[in-house]
Amino acid sequence: MFPLVLGEFYLSLILAIPVILLLLICLHRAKGRERLPPGPRVWIPIIANALEFAEEDARKPLRRLRKQYGTVYRLYVGTRLTVVICGYKAFKEAFINRGNEFSHRPTMFITDTLCQNKGIVCSAGDRWKEHKKFALNTLRNFGMGKSILEIRIHNEISALLSSVDKQNQQPFDPSAIVYTNLSNVIAAIVFGGHFHHGDARFVKICAAIKEIMRNLGSSSVMNFFPFLRYLPGDLFNMKKSLKNIDLLDEYINEIFDKHMEEYDDRKVEDFVDAYIKEMKVQKKQNEATTFTREQLGKIVTDLFVAGTEPTAVTILWSMLYLICKPEVQDRMFSEIKNSVGLERLPSVQNKRDLVYTEAFIMEIMRHAQVGFLSLPHSVTHDILFQGYTIPKDTIILPDMDSVLSDPDAWGDPEIFRPERFISKDGTLRQPDEFIAFFAGKRSCLGESLAKMELLLFVSALVQRFRLLPPEDMTMSVEEYDGQFGLNHSPKPFKMRAVPRSVS
Repeated sequence: MFPLVLGEFYLSLILAIPVILLLLICLHRAKGRERLPPGPRVWIPIIANALEFAEEDARKPLRRLRKQYGTVYRLYVGTRLTVVICGYKAFKEAFINRGNEFSHRPTMFITDTLCQNKGIVCSAGDRWKEHKKFALNTLRNFGMGKSILEIRIHNEISALLSSVDKQNQQPFDPSAIVYTNLSNVIAAIVFGGHFHHGDARFVKICAAIKEIMRNLGSSSVMNFFPFLRYLPGDLFNMKKSLKNIDLLDEYINEIFDKHMEEYDDRKVEDFVDAYIKEMKVQKKQNEATTFTREQLGKIVTDLFVAGTEPTAVTILWSMLYLICKPEVQDRMFSEIKNSVGLERLPSVQNKRDLVYTEAFIMEIMRHAQVGFLSLPHSVTHDILFQGYTIPKDTIILPDMDSVLSDPDAWGDPEIFRPERFISKDGTLRQPDEFIAFFAGKRSCLGESLAKMELLLFVSALVQRFRLLPPEDMTMSVEEYDGQFGLNHSPKPFKMRAVPRSVS
């Protein structure tokens, strides 16, 4: 009897060992999770919290999760731990006060495949710091944010106005016209080029840029579920994105080859020339330099895409809001007419007098939120943030919508109200919470150029045309809101442009 009982005891103990070990592992993990930010439970293995975002408007689940879990919360998407940072106070602490810690980029399938840690947008570490500094200095030398750039912008504005005028007051989709002219501005700075607007290849490149930004939103699911790349077809548009990147790379390589053939270090006329000069200097000093042809290709792609897409989308939103809010358009026209007149294009010199126009553009960026989420950040080591542990290589999502639509900061964020950016004395005001170009070390490289383009393009359109919906049709902003990729774009729309002289 006793041996039998003893045998049963040992058998039970042996069977219990795996259970005990499993419990110990779970307790260890639970102990680690105690210091992680709060967040929803994982109910479905592999998918984890991905279903939280199964909505057309990607901002809604983020708002709901912030309300439930606070300004710092965590998600598991696939196997990746993701921490979302919300609200200006947490934003400032992370990306401004502790910018060195929070400026890293995570290792992700999409960015590794498309960028290979090259360029500026997706790179990190010393390579990123070195090239960001070079790019900022070089772009300033070529007029970024300075009035000397205004001539180039005015040339493209004149071309845009001419293209709009040729529509003869008939309904048209303004998207292609806007992208074409904005691409020419950044092309002139980066490689001294100018595209003819009927150039089939140029049209194809502009279309590729639009498609890259739109498709990367759906392709980003592969960052969390990389096995999806083995599925047949192109369900998440990854192959299409790679094809468009190849198209841009091919064109940029041709530009590089031509610049190398014609290079003269006494005649540096654009960004590519400046990079080649620096590359030659660096190679003499250090054979292992990061200034390479491949790095230049990715930087030019970064500048070309970032210098076109967000600004073009903001101008399209501006057109849509002006059509849907005629009282706003009338007030802007009155200000432009009184401050600039109707005989010449608006200038940077008029900026101080175009307060309502500037406030309108700022409110477009706040209300429409072209960039409602910044690109993912990461940290290179475990850190303590607001009482929580953020482990190394965690994906960190800066929720810009949480700042730009925060009731505590704006009072009535759901209302479109340009006046919120105008002080009592009639001057323009810019609250700290206005982070449309992000904040800190990863803030937008082309902010000064984008601000200049937006002011000049939008004011010139209102000065020259009354923007209207197609005849016998009413339009609302809500009806065309919106497409969520890497940027938040309006759905395609048509409009009429009636010259002011005959309106």
